[in-house]
Amino acid sequence: MESQVESCLGILGLEPGLPAGVTPPALPSGALFSSATFDFPVISETVEGAWADVAMQGDSELEPAFVAAARRLVERGAVVITSNCGSAVRYQAAVTATVTVPVVMSSLLLVPALLRQLPPETKLAVVTADSRVFRDDLLGLSDPKERVQMVIGGIEGGKM
Repeated sequence: MESQVESCLGILGLEPGLPAGVTPPALPSGALFSSATFDFPVISETVEGAWADVAMQGDSELEPAFVAAARRLVERGAVVITSNCGSAVRYQAAVTATVTVPVVMSSLLLVPALLRQLPPETKLAVVTADSRVFRDDLLGLSDPKERVQMVIGGIEGGKM
């Protein structure tokens, strides 16, 4: 008899950046990777080579690793895929083209829709891990006039 795979939320994660042998701290409820955050099963896959500094810079060589990790999630039962890094939006098209489930790599996908709902004089803020490496291609804007509505701020120098 073939075993049934449980439907899950699949999360693509960056390399954890912990020294070998170090156990990550327990995550509080509300943290993306905490089992207490959602009332349904969650599975994750680390994207090989996707260290935060590399992923945030938009290294195109990471695309195959994002695709491979997404495929593993689907094989394991993911019915939707997301990620823990806003910059992963750069890999949205490649992942979406290779899996058969919905893919929402970043909340930045909402930027164009949110701007259409705001009066032109209203600003939309994006808080990022490091504003020094944040590039406008992450915003998905087709009209350069929309960029003036955006305020980008970072928590660089803080603890992640």
